[in-house]
Amino acid sequence: MSLASRFQTVIDQLAAGNKKRFAEMTGKSASHIYKICRGHSRPSMAYLQSLYDDYRVDLTWLLTGEQSDAAHPAGVMSAADQVLAPMFDVKASAGGGAMVEGEGVEDYFTFHKSFLSRQLGVSGERLVFVTVDGDSMEPTLFDGDQVLVDMTQQSVRNGAIYLLNTERGLVTKRLQQQQQQLLVSSDNHDYDSWQLHLSNVQENPVLGRVVWTARAI
Repeated sequence: MSLASRFQTVIDQLAAGNKKRFAEMTGKSASHIYKICRGHSRPSMAYLQSLYDDYRVDLTWLLTGEQSDAAHPAGVMSAADQVLAPMFDVKASAGGGAMVEGEGVEDYFTFHKSFLSRQLGVSGERLVFVTVDGDSMEPTLFDGDQVLVDMTQQSVRNGAIYLLNTERGLVTKRLQQQQQQLLVSSDNHDYDSWQLHLSNVQENPVLGRVVWTARAI
């Protein structure tokens, strides 16, 4: 087995074979990961050291094929380094609004803490997945996308996308703070913007900021 093949085994172990996600997890470009897997490039020693530090990849095995005393040659995420984000059985409309139909947890998505802090700038304390329903946030978000929401970020950062709980139901929209109201807009220009007057809302309608999306290609 070549170094490229063993490197692919590491990706299979840590990112379920998803090279793009593995690149995000380890702070590299996807093109660089593809080159290593094709045998067109070799990982630097600094990068190899980070794989050992973060995931305990057996570098002796990776470079030579000879396994050392490591229990998991292709790497493993320790429980202390993992963050589980629940995927709720909830649809958040990117159109006119959709009411919550259920709150059961369908599954969990596992993240490494270093990926969350390095790539997304979040701590992982209150992360949840919901599913986008509708096309009004295209081309940024598409119908069926699963979006990761950081529920600790309820203060509006102008221009960011948030999950809102409104009279229209749960919605994913881009927000702009305008004194005592929020300008709620869509990325799809076929949909009109609207205003949410905070003085008429008893509780903060902003549930959290959308920080990442998982999409099948």
